[in-house]
Amino acid sequence: MRARPEPRNATSGVLGSALASSLLYSLSLAHPMLGLCAGVAPFPLLLVRLRSGLAGGVMATLLAAALVGAVFAPGHALMFLAVWAVPIGLIGEAMARGRGLRKGCGWAFAVLAMEILIALFFASPTLEARALAPFEHFRSAAFIEDLRTSGMPADQIDVWTEQVSILHAVMAVVYPAAYIIMAALMVLANAVLLRSYLARRDPGWLEGGEFEGLRWPVGLSVVFVAAGLSVLAPPVRSAGYNVLLVLAFFFVLQGLAVVAYYANRLAGPPVLRAAVLVLVLVNPWAPQILALLGLFDMWFDFRKWAEPPQQRGRA
Repeated sequence: MRARPEPRNATSGVLGSALASSLLYSLSLAHPMLGLCAGVAPFPLLLVRLRSGLAGGVMATLLAAALVGAVFAPGHALMFLAVWAVPIGLIGEAMARGRGLRKGCGWAFAVLAMEILIALFFASPTLEARALAPFEHFRSAAFIEDLRTSGMPADQIDVWTEQVSILHAVMAVVYPAAYIIMAALMVLANAVLLRSYLARRDPGWLEGGEFEGLRWPVGLSVVFVAAGLSVLAPPVRSAGYNVLLVLAFFFVLQGLAVVAYYANRLAGPPVLRAAVLVLVLVNPWAPQILALLGLFDMWFDFRKWAEPPQQRGRA
């Protein structure tokens, strides 16, 4: 049974987590280049939830939101709670209730996806403008002039402008899927950080191989095929592309789970296993390869071939 934390340690943990979380979120508001800091801003709150219980987690979350609101505006505090702290906090809540890390990620992603769909319904033009803003900047006259003054050849500038225009046109169609995928990546980033921390400090919280066993229902492949066929019909083509992109991302996760399953069974030090995963991810064709691996794993179950023969026989 876990020891109850001392009141002083619990209080300092709540304050420290609130300060760290609000600082990370504030950095993302201070400069666009630090926008990724917001994605991991809830991570300190996850730790205090597991260390100090529900009361400590709620206190830290409210204090972090109050700090954000005091430094910037109340609207930012509400955004911090609704989009970052509360959905990601469901990961810690699921683990505290014994439901596991993977189920907590499912809860967090479900809430974030629902919020994004509601926002797309009521404020789609605003979200579209935000998604296209970086591409508008990269093809603006001022940016192109900066490229010319930096000495870039005219033919390369033309290629750059053409590529950015193509990406702009693509994003104008699939920006809803991009928001959904960004939400999933935020959940995944916090889950990876939490699992890495607990694996070193308190592995009793973890159930081994949760991510390695990730396997989506077979029905997802049917939806994938149906979405692929829907792009042939102009009225639903845009929706089909968005569904295809989101499902492809899910298949990438399953393919990565297969690679992680085999990498963790290599006879070697942890550094070697991590190197295998890095080599897979840095491959330029990694998304396509992992998506195909995840898709075909639904029918062939590649992970069963790593089991001892007697276990495969019983299966």
